[in-house]
Amino acid sequence: MKKTITLLVCLFAGLAVQAQSDFPLQFIDQDGQVIPDGTWLDITDYEEDEFFGDILMPVKVWVKNVSGSAVYGGASYTIQNISNGWFQTCFPSVCMRQNAKGSYATQTDNFIPGVPRDIQTEWMPDREGVCFVTYQLKTFRKMGTNYMPDGDGPMITLNFYYGDVTGISGKSASSKPVSSVTYYDLSGQITERPRHGVFIKRTTYTDGTTDVRKKILY
Repeated sequence: MKKTITLLVCLFAGLAVQAQSDFPLQFIDQDGQVIPDGTWLDITDYEEDEFFGDILMPVKVWVKNVSGSAVYGGASYTIQNISNGWFQTCFPSVCMRQNAKGSYATQTDNFIPGVPRDIQTEWMPDREGVCFVTYQLKTFRKMGTNYMPDGDGPMITLNFYYGDVTGISGKSASSKPVSSVTYYDLSGQITERPRHGVFIKRTTYTDGTTDVRKKILY
C-alpha cells in the first residue's frame, strides 16, 4: 500500500510539472513555490472586515508569469457549491461577485514576467457553511480591441469551510457514502489528519471505489 501511494504521488507530481512547464502563468504560494495543477486547497481561516464587519475567508495564492515575455491572462471559475454569502474575485484587476452555482470568467490583463500578483479572491459567508470553487488560469491573444482565448492553464480547487461543518465532504459532486479516509505524507507514510501542509488524502467509498488527491491545507 505504501509503495502504491508513493508511486501515485510521483506520477501526479511528474504530470503536473510537465503540464505546467509549457504554460506561462502559474499559481504560487506565499513562499513563491509553484502550486501543482489539480491541487485542492482547504481554507478555514477567516478575518473580519474592520469597516463593514463582513467575514472574509481569503485565498493565500498568487499568480506569476514564469515566461520571458509579457502575456495577456485571466481565469475562469466554476462555483460547484455555495451555502450562503458571496464568492468574490478581483483577479486580475476588476472585482466580480457571485452567490450562485455556475461557471464564470474574469476579465483580462497584461502580466509582466516574474512579477507575482495576488489572486485577490475570497468567500464572504453570512453563516456556517461551505463554498467549493474550481479556478483555472487562461491566456489570451489580443486582436484589435478584443481578446481571443489562447490556452488553458493549471487549475486549483478552493474548498472553504466556515463554522462547524464537520462531515461535509470537499467532494461536493459526489453523494456516495464514505467508508474510510486515510491521510499520507509525501513519502507515502500513513499520518494523522493534517492541520496544515501538503499531503495525500485517500477516500474509500462503501461501493469499493477510491479517490486519491494531493491537497494543501492552510
